[in-house]
Amino acid sequence: MKLIYILLLITFSTFDVWGQQIDLLTTLQDSIKETSGLIYLNNKLITHNDSGGGPFLFEIDSVSGNVTRKVVVSKATNIDWEDLCCDDTYIYIADFGNNNGSRTDLKIYRLLISDYLTAINDTVIVDTINFHYSDQTDFDPGPYSTNFDAEALISYNDSLYIFTKNWGNNWTNIYALPKTPGTYEIKKTDSVNSNGLVTGATFISESNTILLSGYLNIFPFIIKISDFSLSNFSGGKIERFPIGIPSGSSTQIEAITTVARNQCYITAEENFTGNAALYKLNTDNLLGFDSIDVNTNIIYPNPANNVVNINYSNLSVVEIYDLRGALQKTSTNEQIYISDLSKGIYLVVIKNIEGEKVDTKKLIIN
Repeated sequence: MKLIYILLLITFSTFDVWGQQIDLLTTLQDSIKETSGLIYLNNKLITHNDSGGGPFLFEIDSVSGNVTRKVVVSKATNIDWEDLCCDDTYIYIADFGNNNGSRTDLKIYRLLISDYLTAINDTVIVDTINFHYSDQTDFDPGPYSTNFDAEALISYNDSLYIFTKNWGNNWTNIYALPKTPGTYEIKKTDSVNSNGLVTGATFISESNTILLSGYLNIFPFIIKISDFSLSNFSGGKIERFPIGIPSGSSTQIEAITTVARNQCYITAEENFTGNAALYKLNTDNLLGFDSIDVNTNIIYPNPANNVVNINYSNLSVVEIYDLRGALQKTSTNEQIYISDLSKGIYLVVIKNIEGEKVDTKKLIIN
């Protein structure tokens, strides 16, 4: 597997890929190098390892990356823990990792937040929500080919929602699950074309938005789902944003959580691309590229070679980014000289006098 990833890295490194650069806060210490879930609770950042660790929850210092507290989850096993979420009363621990598609013991552990915050000897007891997928009939092992692996979980209204990691078709299927202990057969309620493997999820209640983390080959991405009604997630606005990772840090992003209305933390598991790490993402600055058009009424000429004009009322600042997400030029003028920029495709971000992003356009320099 490692050889395949290295070959992919060599193959794709010659191509520029637009990506929103996220900030590295810190590397993570070795005891949580297989970080796989993440929540922000009571001003504490909480994670766990996947199948490489025991039944433990860890609190992380977001400055040093060190573990500040280790909580034992009694009467639980870590077969393949993959995500965390919470509501006002409970923390939910997702033990539903299923790379081979052969597990018949999928479950979610439920932990009272009050017990977690006041745990004696840092030990807590959980109850269990057991489930199986109604549409899975084949349990023969098939490494990295199943559509019944999962690594992402959110709490939304009175239900839990699982987002699968589809090795077979790079979509994510969505299943609803009750929050009460018991044994359930759950049905697929929706699906989204993620164009990659979904590894984490978070729900932002203030904006009624879901963010999914994931990667395709070695390239990480964020999917933003907004403007949906009830649990009809695919009926909302779905945007996919490639993410740029600082050099030397892992691109295998595994978990995401909300720490403010417009700010998320993301963790990445250690792999050959770099160390396990904690990142910060400002969701107000997410910039996509695939759907951005070339508009010759707002930016002209386009393509251009020496000078480009911006026709936009209430213009304050224009920023020009290359396909790697690096800022190449900033201007407050409607006419911008670009002869010093290399040939290629760029992204033009237009901001108003309040400093708010009001438009993004594609610019071709030839």
